[in-house]
Amino acid sequence: MKVRLTLSKKKILLLASILLLFLLALTLFQRIKLPVYSWNYYGKNLKFRINLRDAEKVPIYPSEIAVRKEILNSFVENITIVFKPGNETINAHYAVEVFEITYKLTLAYKLNFAYIPNFNVVNITSYENLKGTRENPIIALVHPIYSNETSVKLENHVIYIKGENAKSSVEQLRNFDLAVTKFLMAALEIKI
Repeated sequence: MKVRLTLSKKKILLLASILLLFLLALTLFQRIKLPVYSWNYYGKNLKFRINLRDAEKVPIYPSEIAVRKEILNSFVENITIVFKPGNETINAHYAVEVFEITYKLTLAYKLNFAYIPNFNVVNITSYENLKGTRENPIIALVHPIYSNETSVKLENHVIYIKGENAKSSVEQLRNFDLAVTKFLMAALEIKI
């Protein structure tokens, strides 16, 4: 028994249109860059408060590789995090960023080198004349009220993490988060 299937021109056009719309939607979906708030780092799911795609745009000097080699290597014994304190809101911003950095760098050292360097957090009065060493790099957190740019900059074993000043506290924290996240992306070799 033969079954005969007949399709009218209208049905063929409808099926072709549906197929074309499906392929178009699939192509557009692939081009849409969804936000990324977590990253699988050697089997550990790291969560971030800021979209990694946004943080990726923050400039880093001289390069991501230089920052990674400075902060994540087997010669590091101590990491000193310095900041210039301010009011309660500013100090709360620092606390959030210090936790983010120490937590993720601790995990990176444990997974990459099977040891954890010492972390020191120090209040300073000025960002001038900071001197780190290969064994004791310094991470200088520069709050947006002290900065006119959002960037990460390595100079003389000191990594300056700066958020640009803004009108609102929320925007200041976002700029600071962007810079800290960019630093962590470089240190952990996260590529989006």
